[in-house]
Amino acid sequence: MKNNPKWYYEEKAPGVDYLNPEIAQKYDDAHQKFRNFREESEHIVQVMGITPDDTVMDFGCGTGNVALNLAKYCDKVICIDISREMLDILENKAKKGNINNIETYSAGFLTYDHNGKDKVDKIVSMVALHHLPDFWKSVALSKMAEILKPGGKLYLFDVIFTFNIQDHQKALEGMIKTMRFAAGDSMADETEMHIRDEFSTYDWIMEGLLEKTGFLVNFKEIKANNFVEYICSKL
Repeated sequence: MKNNPKWYYEEKAPGVDYLNPEIAQKYDDAHQKFRNFREESEHIVQVMGITPDDTVMDFGCGTGNVALNLAKYCDKVICIDISREMLDILENKAKKGNINNIETYSAGFLTYDHNGKDKVDKIVSMVALHHLPDFWKSVALSKMAEILKPGGKLYLFDVIFTFNIQDHQKALEGMIKTMRFAAGDSMADETEMHIRDEFSTYDWIMEGLLEKTGFLVNFKEIKANNFVEYICSKL
């Protein structure tokens, strides 16, 4: 892990504490109620043009549901997460599945140190960047641009707000209601915590951050309930 200055943002898990082993163990069961990780991974392979020669980095990989699927399609996946507990689960799943082309690093967006390593072809970050306030998002994105090869690609998928500010109460209450219907009270409570304690931002702000940190937004799609997908190229 990188030794940053004392004034750097201290990365932690606002909202749900995935550093807690008990909570980390429940992550897969909770998220499988409203996500299909295999389909998500295959979609990423297609839209990012991932090849068997690629090195892919997954920032905020969690328990590896996407990373371990991506490993089937590329040369290597570098898995990074601030939660050692989540990485332990990932490593156990890789061992059981005889998946050997992964590397794991317990670090955050701001503390991961790629110095001395080869640049990577693709970076994936799913539902993780919202743990940083906007300024520190820009620092993290700048680091990602440095890690990528020239012309490399970034896949960013996160909770990013797209509603008019005047409609925020209706939009956010609808988001909570939809999650309650899809995944139950526990995930609805997590959504409330996300809105209150974490750092989702507007799409127009996110696009400005991407453009100012060395990326060209090639494609944007608003999925549902303020989930947004970006495919970006390093300039």
